[in-house]
Amino acid sequence: MTVLDKKWFRNESNLSVQVTKSLIAPDLGRPINQVLARYGWQGTATAGVAVELSADNSRAARAQFFLKGRLSENAGNLAATKMWERADKAVAVTITFPSGEDFSFSNGTLASDYLQEEAVKIVCSKNGAPLLPAEYAAHGIGTFCLRAVTYLDKGSNTAAGPKMKYTILAFPHSEEEMMEQTALAEKACWPGVKILEGQAELMPALPQGEWGCPILPIIIPGTDPDSAAITVSGQELRFAVAKMMATARLPVPCASAASMAKKWAKLLQDPSTAEDRIPSITWPPAVRPQAAEGK
Repeated sequence: MTVLDKKWFRNESNLSVQVTKSLIAPDLGRPINQVLARYGWQGTATAGVAVELSADNSRAARAQFFLKGRLSENAGNLAATKMWERADKAVAVTITFPSGEDFSFSNGTLASDYLQEEAVKIVCSKNGAPLLPAEYAAHGIGTFCLRAVTYLDKGSNTAAGPKMKYTILAFPHSEEEMMEQTALAEKACWPGVKILEGQAELMPALPQGEWGCPILPIIIPGTDPDSAAITVSGQELRFAVAKMMATARLPVPCASAASMAKKWAKLLQDPSTAEDRIPSITWPPAVRPQAAEGK
């Protein structure tokens, strides 16, 4: 295991009022896109951390990872048996991959919440002829959900700087069905069928990249959005980012629904065999500053 190089964590300082103002967003939704656009984002796959502040804007109350932008320019084409073990072998599936913002990370880790099938567009065909959705069940096409699992790309210490890798996994069940079987389904190590893999840039960042961290956090004020009223320290923000990045775990990708089913059976029989693996490159830990005591 390698720790992200210290060269990306130089010149620790607080953020200026001007930079703080440029990072403020009222919530985790579309306003984050406007912040990223100020730093040159053009809609490509991008990742970062948003920090919600305490009511007095002096501490980090909660951090949340986010993924934005186009994860793939093209739709994916795969055999139905890749996603559903009992699907008709003659059926093919075309899936339009969701955008990064379609995945939420409300669980406080770098593994997303499950994205239900209603939010994903698929088209099925048999021997080149389109199937109607009403015909799916008769051909073994069932329910499904997707998940994004992210972690530092192993090339993050190169001159290009730290980047995130994302793996999109498919599961031939709903989230509720999986949770009924085991709490392991909450973890990043719960096996899924890999249907997409890619790299996301970490944003936003200062041009010189030297405020003590490779990225800047999106700042969501506790109450007053005035940048002059935000007194959170740089050390506090860097701690919140580091704590979030420390949650990274590797996914367990499977080549097909059949191989995934075998892994599930093993885990359900013996949960202690779960592969909760740390990525090959990790974010260095940060120290949280002590809260100032009142007089």
